[in-house]
Amino acid sequence: MSKPLTLLELHKRIISDHRKKDIAPSNFEDVSLFHAKFDLHQSRSDPGPQKVSSDVLEFRLRFLYEELDEFEDAWHNRNEADLADALIDLVYVAMGTAHIFGFPWQELWDEVQRANMSKVRATSSEQSTRRSKFDVVKPKGWTPPNIAAVLQKHGWPKDDGNLLL
Repeated sequence: MSKPLTLLELHKRIISDHRKKDIAPSNFEDVSLFHAKFDLHQSRSDPGPQKVSSDVLEFRLRFLYEELDEFEDAWHNRNEADLADALIDLVYVAMGTAHIFGFPWQELWDEVQRANMSKVRATSSEQSTRRSKFDVVKPKGWTPPNIAAVLQKHGWPKDDGNLLL
């Protein structure tokens, strides 16, 4: 009987399989591999509810704000390379946070994408709650993403389901 694979070995195997099929790992798989490499928090390869301590959540919130601040600084400095770096870092940290919670990223993404694609472009700033003509708005009859259904499919409790410690 062979020894079970560690999480890092499993991720390396997934990436190797992707390369054999000439497809790149997803961004979320990249972040998952990073978490596995450094044994960060509750790293795991399959989605499902994870208890997240308030210490970890507070750290992740500070980390997200830090990256958002870097984006704002880059904007004020008119530095496009720093803007790009800050955006990538912000997404990387957000994906890492989703990974820690065990969120099924791609399924959640697909559900939000479905809902977003049924929105319409604002024709005036008055149509927008953000008061911008650049906005996209929810038309009459718009259906929001059913995030709870996606999470429940992966084991989150139907009611309350608060796993924050």
